[in-house]
Amino acid sequence: MMKNNFVRAFLLTLLTLLIVRVLSHYTWAQNLEASTFDLRQLFFAPPTKASDDIVMVWLDEATMQSLAYRSPIPRDFLAQLTEQITKAQPKVIGYDIFFKDPSFEDADRALAKSLSETNAYVVVPRRENGEVDTLLPLFENVVKGVGLADLPFNPFDAILREAQFSFHTQGGERSSFAAKLYEVATGNDALEMVSDLSLFPKFGPLQWTPLSDQKRTKVRFAGPPSTPGDAKNVFKVYSAKLVAMGLVPAAWLKDKIILIGAGYDDLKDAFLTPYYAKHTGYQRMNGVEYHANVLSSLLTKQFYYEAAPVHIYIFLALLAFLLLYASLSFQLWKTAFTGLLLVGSYIFLVIIAFRSRGILLPVISPLLCSVTSLGLGMSFRAMTEGKQKRWIRGVFSHYVPPQVVDQMMSNPDLVKLGGEERYVTSFFSDIASFTTISEKLDPTTLVKFLNEYLSRMNEILFRYGATIDKYEGDAIIAFFNAPLDIEAHENKAVRAALEIQTASKAMTNEWKEKTGRDIVTRIGLNTGPAVVGNMGSESRFDYTAIGDTINLASRLEGTNKFYGTRVMFSETTERALSSEIIRRPVDRVRVKGKTKPILLYEAMGMRDVAEKFGTAMRSYVDAFNSFEKRYLTQAETLIASVLQKFPDDGPSLDLKKRIDRAIAEPAWDLVTDLMSK
Repeated sequence: MMKNNFVRAFLLTLLTLLIVRVLSHYTWAQNLEASTFDLRQLFFAPPTKASDDIVMVWLDEATMQSLAYRSPIPRDFLAQLTEQITKAQPKVIGYDIFFKDPSFEDADRALAKSLSETNAYVVVPRRENGEVDTLLPLFENVVKGVGLADLPFNPFDAILREAQFSFHTQGGERSSFAAKLYEVATGNDALEMVSDLSLFPKFGPLQWTPLSDQKRTKVRFAGPPSTPGDAKNVFKVYSAKLVAMGLVPAAWLKDKIILIGAGYDDLKDAFLTPYYAKHTGYQRMNGVEYHANVLSSLLTKQFYYEAAPVHIYIFLALLAFLLLYASLSFQLWKTAFTGLLLVGSYIFLVIIAFRSRGILLPVISPLLCSVTSLGLGMSFRAMTEGKQKRWIRGVFSHYVPPQVVDQMMSNPDLVKLGGEERYVTSFFSDIASFTTISEKLDPTTLVKFLNEYLSRMNEILFRYGATIDKYEGDAIIAFFNAPLDIEAHENKAVRAALEIQTASKAMTNEWKEKTGRDIVTRIGLNTGPAVVGNMGSESRFDYTAIGDTINLASRLEGTNKFYGTRVMFSETTERALSSEIIRRPVDRVRVKGKTKPILLYEAMGMRDVAEKFGTAMRSYVDAFNSFEKRYLTQAETLIASVLQKFPDDGPSLDLKKRIDRAIAEPAWDLVTDLMSK
């Protein structure tokens, strides 16, 4: 069964991966995955330090209110702002403002003059349909470089989560605004840097990279959106009005990368980020601050890392296989527990990996994988087990108690129907002198008698957990501890045999007038290994047991008539019995075909029997033990005292005969040969 489930789990794993791959390409799945990134960024973001080299100069509301008009931003003011920043000797100035259309000629010339006098600056045209907008020729002749201001929004929720460092245009590859600033400030290519795997973590065979397969990276925001004048801002932010007036010390701007951009109240250049939500209190993030976060990641080499798709699919395959194997092999609650444990552990790992290392593990695809795996596994098991359970009920409902059938159906894997060796207690019974009884009854009455007798005995056996092998006329063949384990099956077998004796006496009272005889049930029990399973032809078979253990129980049932006993069992059964069951040794016998003698016992009843026999029971056992030790004179005296009180006791009479024989035949080994049943 385990091997079959292994193969089934492997095949269903392939189907699961195919389904997950298809589902993962749907927009809703991608949006859900993006939302999990938002939650992680909002609640579990790893400590991220903003680069100290970045300073933002905002055209904030105070600045805008001080200007003659708001749009376009007066270029003579921008010229004044640029001159003041240039005096502070910054490393590079980046304008998140596009100078495409002309304004007042004097103002345009003033700005062009101030731009030409600064050491380096970058302005940002935008890309539309693959074409890059051009700057006003007046400015294009004086700038040192340009970077694209394109923002890789999620097309479905318009949230900015990613950064792209290079864009394909009709004129070739062009750097993004943040990438161009990085290149001017450091002399290095941004895309080459993030593509250099040697700079990033590697755990065993897993290489983590900040770049996705689309050559994008999730933005590792240094913090929530800034607010003018807030000391908690992760970046240094100054009002353009104050900078232009020379009120910001030059030392605060020296050797810094200055980003100039809009930040006023009615700004359209503000965007949704993972921080934006009604319950967080955070507002949209200005475009210039988004660029600052991307640039900060490049400068500090702080990124979020992702595994290669092949590694993710290897993990999904392992997860799917484990869940499928569990759903095919375990009970429902164990499968559910395994699923919850695996998924819960993985979610915990997702949070820890993100918080401690900035590693982005997928969430939705593993959840889809888990649900699909459990769904496929449960469905397959329901289809196969439904057929198996119907077969089990049909086959076993006549053999074993209903509660055992229910247990087998709840977990069919407990049962090995193809054949196995089990340690069982075998049960054989028949009615003494049944031939004589049957001759006194007409066929209809005989059938009624047998049905009533077998029904009563069957009910008792089922109550103690027996499996009915078969009925042969008046004989009942059964065994305990198969197909399922039964605790203390030896005790239950003997107790069932004793209760059958009580039931036989009750039937005697009801049927003696018709049968003319007492209903005496003789029972043989033996415990040991036996082969159990479905045996027979392809068209007809029974769940049965075979082996020496079964054969000896049959012999012991017939042996009762030689000793005048009702319930006989072997020493292997006796060793496991509790003290509540009163028994006594009967004889040591040698079965035909075997050389090793077997000690036989009689089950006399429960504790109340000891009171009935009193000291005679102790005398009988002492007599038997003396006989075994060849203390024959002592044995003879003891058994004589027993027979004085119970002159018709079968085992005592037989022991007396064996004592006499041992006295007459000193060479006898004291073992009785059972040559017939």
